[in-house]
Amino acid sequence: MMASRPARSKARTWSALGIGVAILGIWWAGHWTMHALMALVAGGACWEIYLRLRWPGSLGTWHSGAGFAGLAGLGIVALFPAMPCGWVWASMAFVPGWWVLHAQLMHQGPRHWGREVALAIAALFYAVFPLVIFRDLVTQETSLLGGMEGSEVFMATFGLLWLLDSGALLVGKRWGRHPLHSRISPSKTLEGSLGGWALCILAGWVLYPLIFGIDPSLGWGWFSLLAGPVGIAGDLMQSALKRNAGVKDSGSWIPGHGGWLDRFDSLLALAALLGLWVGLGR
Repeated sequence: MMASRPARSKARTWSALGIGVAILGIWWAGHWTMHALMALVAGGACWEIYLRLRWPGSLGTWHSGAGFAGLAGLGIVALFPAMPCGWVWASMAFVPGWWVLHAQLMHQGPRHWGREVALAIAALFYAVFPLVIFRDLVTQETSLLGGMEGSEVFMATFGLLWLLDSGALLVGKRWGRHPLHSRISPSKTLEGSLGGWALCILAGWVLYPLIFGIDPSLGWGWFSLLAGPVGIAGDLMQSALKRNAGVKDSGSWIPGHGGWLDRFDSLLALAALLGLWVGLGR
């Protein structure tokens, strides 16, 4: 039975607080825990692509294909060597990977090896490579985007995501009137999205310079201008995949949020943007 809206909202709030504390702990513990988190997210995302999106309507029961996909995603991010020379092409593969998934190649027609290979490559481009890029970026000691080292990039990126989500929720709840996309995600509002975007810009130009002592015009200020629309697009892309598969959530791992893809969909998009931005700037 589906939880009532107040109960889900309460669970979402507590889960968000728990995730926030966990992220702070991961940042404090150092690079190896950031690396481990990216591998865990990749494994969970691949599991959900194969289990909840590959076979629509699944309730999350075990399937050997999903288990293999989850282990493959986790293993690639955990063990794949750093690829600073490949950030640009890997980032550019993000949208085509999503498009293949969205085109329902995994749903239409009889299953055969060609379709399975296409699905595997699409999942790699959409859910794994962005996390390999983010893993590389946050475990570096060198300065990125105007003065931040890797661990600071980790916190700054999650900070933008938190502000985007919080602003969208608070502003949307109070002033939201117009759906952002009535077919794909009717609960999200244009006003809320603009509120979250405004907080991202404020962080990039005011908050981060104060906290990290950086010049916003050298990177993070401009990046924050794009972070809002790109993060929102990442959320809508995942919502479109769920809509095609006929499921409300990609999983049930995180109370009030759903699955790994539900919680980290915007991170995938921002990680791809970061890889493109830093890769082209080198």
